[in-house]
Amino acid sequence: MEFLLEWSSWYKEGDTVWISYWYNGMITPVRIKNIRGRKYLVEHNVDSSRIKNAPDEIISSHQIISSSSPEAPFPGRSKKI
Repeated sequence: MEFLLEWSSWYKEGDTVWISYWYNGMITPVRIKNIRGRKYLVEHNVDSSRIKNAPDEIISSHQIISSSSPEAPFPGRSKKI
């Protein structure tokens, strides 16, 4: 039971995560604005995003590809020093 509680609180408001955008399949970073039950309201206005003007959208946790943090860069990208 402890594992389930820890897993459900893995992503917090303000975290940046990577998703596949529904329109063109592009992998893009988004910021979690709000948590609504088991879904996340995300915004695309992130520094490294190429679609900053995309509307906010609600996604499920299974749509998140990877979290974005300096300790865990996105696969295939080199970590900048």
